[in-house]
Amino acid sequence: MRHLLLIPLCAALSACPTADPGPEPAPLTLVTYNAGLAIGFVPGAVERTPATAAAIGALDADVICLQEVWEPEMVQAVQAAATSHPHRFWPAPNPETLQDPACLGTDIDPLMDCMAAQCDGLCADELPACLLESCAFQFLGLEKDCMRCAQANVGATPDEIEGICRAEATQYAYDGAFGTGILSRWPITSTSELLLESTTTRRSLLHAVIQAPTGAVDVFCTHLTAVFSIIPYPRSEGSWAEEQAGQIAAIRAYMTAEASTGRIALMGDLNAGPLVAANDPEQPENYEAAAAGLDVPYVTQDRRCTFCPDNGISSVDSDDFGVLIDHVMLDGFAGATSSTRVLDDEITVETCGTFIPGAHSDHYGVSVTIQPDP
Repeated sequence: MRHLLLIPLCAALSACPTADPGPEPAPLTLVTYNAGLAIGFVPGAVERTPATAAAIGALDADVICLQEVWEPEMVQAVQAAATSHPHRFWPAPNPETLQDPACLGTDIDPLMDCMAAQCDGLCADELPACLLESCAFQFLGLEKDCMRCAQANVGATPDEIEGICRAEATQYAYDGAFGTGILSRWPITSTSELLLESTTTRRSLLHAVIQAPTGAVDVFCTHLTAVFSIIPYPRSEGSWAEEQAGQIAAIRAYMTAEASTGRIALMGDLNAGPLVAANDPEQPENYEAAAAGLDVPYVTQDRRCTFCPDNGISSVDSDDFGVLIDHVMLDGFAGATSSTRVLDDEITVETCGTFIPGAHSDHYGVSVTIQPDP
């Protein structure tokens, strides 16, 4: 009888014991970051490497998709700093050199003469701007094979480029490195790579199945071709934009065929982004093709640029507007998402013996956290 009397009493009092709901499921945080460690293309790449590697290693993330970590010593620095991310997928370089000379006869002579007159004594970080500003006419006069070889030897001196391209035809920069890698706190149970059609720089899609505490996740990591406004496309047919569109089509088909966990994350610098907030659009049709059917939390939540005019080492075209081209796209995740920009603090960057305000890279990173439903 006493037990029966306790039933209505417990219903009325909050002090009665209740079932333990258990701990809240652990969140999953995904970060994409273009580290900008590109010698001869992004200022201070060599000088920034130690601090940029340390900043990457300090990220509070479960999975990091990195781009533009090109040289072997840079990869080693990042991996050494990322002690909280012992599981890695970093593809080996895939160089390609044709044995026939890329630059024939006197084809390259006018460019070399101009570079000698206008760019003598400049360091590697200053040469691309000098070439495009002071010797653009001579550069545009190169045959396509010669132009492609010159672009693929970014970071070399003009004399080195001439010597290489008169002897052979380098097809890809940085010895065929892809510059991309995946770092994970959690075990990687399988990997694959899709080689993408690209010009002067190797591009691919990395795929890793990661066994996170909340279950397996298909992580896809990439860095797509940039659509340059002032650097000519060094082939007789096609364009930078068409090349990027082809890469996106190949990626989406590969994701459909290879994903197996029911939870997908497509991460990376897509060099394409929407017109949103105070950002200019960048190849918006290609962005829409990449994002079709996927959730892009950062675009609807934080929305700040990732390639921005306030970054002293970025080459963004506008003085007022940036672009949002670094993305974490999701499918199949249940739960709330939050997002923020990371690695956007200002640091002093050494380049060509001078010091300028900048950041750890010419890009800022994007972090997206998924809090699973209880």
